[in-house]
Amino acid sequence: MSRFTAYFDGSGSSDTASFVVAGFVAPAEQWIEFERNWNDCLKTFGVSTLHMRNYAHSRGEFAQWKGKTNLRRRFLERLINIVRTRVHHSFACAIRMDDYRTVDLKYCLHEFTTPFGSAGTTCIKKALRWKEQYACNDELLFAFEDGDADKGNLISLAKQFLRVTPVFLPKATNVPFQAADLLAYEHFKLNTELSKSEDGKIFEDEVRRPLMALSTIPGGAHDGDWGLRLAANLETFCVECEIPLRPSETSGV
Repeated sequence: MSRFTAYFDGSGSSDTASFVVAGFVAPAEQWIEFERNWNDCLKTFGVSTLHMRNYAHSRGEFAQWKGKTNLRRRFLERLINIVRTRVHHSFACAIRMDDYRTVDLKYCLHEFTTPFGSAGTTCIKKALRWKEQYACNDELLFAFEDGDADKGNLISLAKQFLRVTPVFLPKATNVPFQAADLLAYEHFKLNTELSKSEDGKIFEDEVRRPLMALSTIPGGAHDGDWGLRLAANLETFCVECEIPLRPSETSGV
């Protein structure tokens, strides 16, 4: 029996326009090859790891790359090609923080789930659905990058509603998290731009090139496993999970 692992990472915080969890699933043998390919690429370009915030802002190992557009593009294109070759499916869930706060005024939402817990369990649910469709009875493990203060909430929700127990692993020794970081960051940037748009939309040619390339991986923009939770989705979630209304709502005040 093959063992599949889905690796997820988050991007954003309660102080940003959105919070995102995203990642990829692949069988163990493909993750081994992925790590070899990925590390070879990093070595070729003279860096030890990909942290998207450092890459995007030319910090740390990427400080000397500022303004070197061709170098930056070639590096990211090669990494994305490795991801496209090795992974089987992609997942992403973004939560618009203004919408989260709006629903939290009506329901006891933050007492029940954090943005990380909600987005993380949504990604796990999507991965379980993918498993039922494509992976038959193969074992599927869920790994999240360790260090998030809200991991206890995610573990609790995943156990209670999905009957799975995700594990939390260090990013430094688990290379697939670098790919998850790339996807999560690109979704974060997309949703930041969407939040600035008057109608909540942007044209396709305004989407960043890396996200367009990643969208060709199964699960992408046209396959339904990339999603955005707005107020209506979060209210439905509250009703389904029987999250109580706040006292002011129940009293009609």
